Amino acid sequence: MRRSALISLALVPALLAPIAPAAVAAPAQVVVADAWVKASSFSDHTGGMTGVFMKITNKTKRAITLLTGTSSIAGMVETHQVVDGVMSKTARGIKLMPGKTVTLEPGGLHVMLMGLKKPILAGTKVDLTLKFAGANPLVIKPMLAKTAAAGEETYDPGMSH
Repeated sequence: MRRSALISLALVPALLAPIAPAAVAAPAQVVVADAWVKASSFSDHTGGMTGVFMKITNKTKRAITLLTGTSSIAGMVETHQVVDGVMSKTARGIKLMPGKTVTLEPGGLHVMLMGLKKPILAGTKVDLTLKFAGANPLVIKPMLAKTAAAGEETYDPGMSH
């Protein structure tokens, strides 16, 4: 009995020690909504390409730039634009002003998955990590590919505005 009382007394200081506060997650620098991937005749084969569309909000107090990304399904991830019906790589990424939202959509600014490692058909789940200048990389939850009539432009791989 006496031994258990001594052990209990020995544990009291440990129980009274200050408890460290739980780690607080840093607020998100960038938020993505409504992300999806286009399934089309350009994406239905290995080596093909397709667009990724979403709304991106810059939650920081400084301008940041979406530069590129990575995906297990694509050899290259680039930022692209459509000007006068012709799609091309953006020269300096996609700039996101502080507190503003940019919409990436067919026929406008978008992310391109190029050199597809497998076909992307309607219903395919696609992973994507976006990389920025001025913000941490952002892993997007797997997106579903779907068909869409919009955004049937020509592609000029040598053109950059």
